[in-house]
Amino acid sequence: MPKLLRLAAVLAALAILLAGAYHYWRTKNLGAVQRGWAVAHGSGCFTCHGDGGHRGMPDPGHGLEDVPPFSGGLITMYASNQAEIREWIVDGMPKRVRNDPAQMKLREKAVILMPAWGGIIKGRDLDDLVAYVKAVSDLETPKDEQAEEGRQVAIKFGCFNCHGPQGRGAMPNVRAFKGYIPSWDGPDFPELVKNDQELRDWILDGGTSRLMNNRLARWFLERQPIKMPAYRDHVTPAEVDRLVDYVHWLRQHPY
Repeated sequence: MPKLLRLAAVLAALAILLAGAYHYWRTKNLGAVQRGWAVAHGSGCFTCHGDGGHRGMPDPGHGLEDVPPFSGGLITMYASNQAEIREWIVDGMPKRVRNDPAQMKLREKAVILMPAWGGIIKGRDLDDLVAYVKAVSDLETPKDEQAEEGRQVAIKFGCFNCHGPQGRGAMPNVRAFKGYIPSWDGPDFPELVKNDQELRDWILDGGTSRLMNNRLARWFLERQPIKMPAYRDHVTPAEVDRLVDYVHWLRQHPY
């Protein structure tokens, strides 16, 4: 009996080790923006700022607007740079606002106050949350005209719905090879896109001949429920060119 117990304990430990290794393999390439989404979701940020940080909730006492979403007016009215995003999270308010009597006057009757998360969200979680807010608020966008045109094409066709804010996310996709839709700026990207021609093939045909001719890769691509659409009849050659430019910019400016 003791031998059976020892064997059971060894098998249980091995199962735990294998499960941990499998989880690490599936998640090790998730970038800061996707990890930041998880921090925001787990910390309750979306309770006030809306799903994904895209829709703030009403605050009848606020003198400016309702609770702001992360997107839109955040970068112009609430946080003008990365440091101020961090101050909002850590201290509940940046020094610039706290030291401005006019700004504080507008907030005197606010019903919903931003919590100070400094003692709760810290370390890499804090860095990741800042990265997510930066991405979803478009705090940094291309200065290169062609890359910016490509970003607008991506917005037009809803690319960021699947690929996350700015193309930096990795939204879940059950039964996919790693269980998520790879980001454009992450380490998974070169495995799927070897060169610009393959990127164009993904955009136009929803896949590449290299992967579709590989039986194992094709099996995963066909079984995943969320598949890459084929835009060949819906996107112009110039729009494809600009999307390629934007992906190049994105990979040159990682978070």
